[in-house]
Amino acid sequence: MAVDKNTGSNAVGATMENYYISQSKNLDVRSNNAQIVEYIPIEEVAPKLSPDEPGLGELWRRLMRRKWLLLGIALTTFAIAVLITLTSKNVYRASTTLQVTAEDVRSLDLGSANDTARVPLDEKAFYLTQTELLHSQRLSRDVIEQLNIAEKFSDNDSLSSKMHVWLSTLKQKLTNGGEISQPNTMEENFQRFLSISPVESSQIFRISYDHQDPELAANIVNTLADSYKEMNFELRNERVARAKNTLTEKLAEAQKELEASEEKLVNYAKKEGIVILGANRSSAAEDILSTLNRALTDAKEARITAEAAYRRSQNVAGADRTLENPAVQALKEELARAQAEYRDKSRLFKPGFPEMQQLQGRISELRSEIQREAASIDSATRGSLKAAYEAASQKESELKAEVKKQEAALMGERDRSVDYNTLQRKVEAASRNYDALETRLNEVRLAEDSGSGNVAIVDKAVVPSKPYKPNIPLNLGMGAVIGLLLGLLATILADLLDDRVKGVEDLKRALGSVPLLGVIPYTTGRNNKNVLALRGNVSSSSFMLEAFRSLRENILMMKAPSHHGLALVVNVTSPAPGEGKTTTAANLATVFAYTGKKVLLVDCDMRHPQAHNKVGVENTVGVSDFLLADKDIGEFLQTTPVQNLSIMTAGAAIPNPTELLAGERFPALLSEAEGMFDYVIVDGPPVMGLADALIISNRTGNTVFVNSYGQTRKRGLKDAFGRLKQAQCNVIGSVLTKMKSAEVSNKYYGYPSRYSRSSQTAMVATPSQ
Repeated sequence: MAVDKNTGSNAVGATMENYYISQSKNLDVRSNNAQIVEYIPIEEVAPKLSPDEPGLGELWRRLMRRKWLLLGIALTTFAIAVLITLTSKNVYRASTTLQVTAEDVRSLDLGSANDTARVPLDEKAFYLTQTELLHSQRLSRDVIEQLNIAEKFSDNDSLSSKMHVWLSTLKQKLTNGGEISQPNTMEENFQRFLSISPVESSQIFRISYDHQDPELAANIVNTLADSYKEMNFELRNERVARAKNTLTEKLAEAQKELEASEEKLVNYAKKEGIVILGANRSSAAEDILSTLNRALTDAKEARITAEAAYRRSQNVAGADRTLENPAVQALKEELARAQAEYRDKSRLFKPGFPEMQQLQGRISELRSEIQREAASIDSATRGSLKAAYEAASQKESELKAEVKKQEAALMGERDRSVDYNTLQRKVEAASRNYDALETRLNEVRLAEDSGSGNVAIVDKAVVPSKPYKPNIPLNLGMGAVIGLLLGLLATILADLLDDRVKGVEDLKRALGSVPLLGVIPYTTGRNNKNVLALRGNVSSSSFMLEAFRSLRENILMMKAPSHHGLALVVNVTSPAPGEGKTTTAANLATVFAYTGKKVLLVDCDMRHPQAHNKVGVENTVGVSDFLLADKDIGEFLQTTPVQNLSIMTAGAAIPNPTELLAGERFPALLSEAEGMFDYVIVDGPPVMGLADALIISNRTGNTVFVNSYGQTRKRGLKDAFGRLKQAQCNVIGSVLTKMKSAEVSNKYYGYPSRYSRSSQTAMVATPSQ
């Protein structure tokens, strides 16, 4: 039953303070050094562990729980690295440096001579080719033969070669066919220790060889460099000679083809009467047509100009053409003078005056004469322009007719020269092929005459004085790092595979809403084998004592309501044996007795009784005897060294404890104990594999579920709790024992006199969320 959270905090504090003041007088711990402690909530006592946010602290604690596994694997790996390093034979590395120049191989390319789109081998591909040449079996074989070291790389009699042949033979028999794969050849064994390293963005190659004999390693590298230089030169000469012979043959064939094509062209031109002028072929019809086209263009321009002038003369008045005529200009000037004289005299004379009439007649005559002169000029001009237009138009028509005539003649000539053009193209193609082959042949001859190679030895290999392998600092460092990583991996894997309860949060997740009543710290030596609350020196085990006091107060808060004011009956059980239920029951009964109330500890684990050893009494008569006899309970009780604490041991061993517990005598035992004592603590058997715990838990009404830190399996815990719930047992809470944490023992229970009595607070269990 959960505590009523609506109760005022002040009332609770005052009640608990009065309770401890009154009960502290009854404490009998056989010591004059009684001390007062503060009670702390369980969530603060237990190590913090969030299921969603483990944190570095929790990771460190988990690693420390398996530190010996981590250190063992790390040290073993490091020791193996040290052993391998110290027992490995010294290997020496000799190196030489080569400069390899990329040569122009276009002249040695035997493809089509007309294939101008072919590109030379790029630099990257060239150096990849040289690397493969350095790894070639031909070069390796030459070095082995020159140094006479074939026996050093022939391992056909070695154990690995024999094993390889045996496995290949077995595979052939199993698959019913196939060839037996042969072991590595001598060249392959030689190349295993050869290293070729092209220096990026340069023409430099570094060649290295590893061997246990430093002098032999240097000789191999130098011989390899010389052989590679010689082989490269030989391969180049072979390509040059092959290219020269091939190009010479192709050039002779191209010359014959060119001569035959030219002969066919000349014969056809003679037959068809085609005239060839210089380098460019042309005919008379083409020249005439070209001349006529130029003349026709000029005639068209002249006709267009004449036509425009003639059209303009028809649309524009003749005044513009007569303005510049001298005779017309003279007549207009005379008319102007006459008109001026007429205006002057009109001021003096009337129009009918004879002199005025004479002037008027002169003006009219001049006007008529000007009109006649202008008409005459305009008519003459239009006639001239029309004549020029007609002449230009006629010339254009004649030239068009002549052009058509010449075009017809030229088309006829071109029809006759179609075959000629085909022959001409063949001659040109043959000529280009011949010229290209001749150029290529000249390039090959130049390459042949040069006689120089493209490989130069920059640095000769010297005999190494220091071993290349084993690298002791590197090997030891790698051994330490790999050992640490393997240890961490094994530790993490072991932690993931570990199904044991390793903290408060694991217990909460497994039991769900069941509240946590207390956390019991782990102690070593004799402290862990006896009832710690009975020890004479309180200060030496004060943190254990306070842990059980906290458990007692939480049980009082969470217990089920008693019937008719009878005693509180609590059954203490666990999923499996050895999880601390008997120690918890004995200590819990002891701290209940410290309150001055009468307490009875009942050992109902009749298959493996241990409670009597915890309190220091003999197991003479007890529960089994009471269940078999028809006697009062008082005849089976024993006193203990703790004031107010009595014990009823398990009694004599019996073959059928389950049947006895299921009978009528066990409820009678509990009924009589409830009437005689204030608290009855039952040390029950474990749940798994036995029906005893289910019967006891169902009859007692209050069950405390004890689990051991680092021992209780989560699967067994869930199964045991499920059996209790199925049997309708009232599990009021759980207890985590043997908690190995310095925070529990030292931080929270290690300072018992730090706070005054007035500041005491009771620890109240809260259900898990």
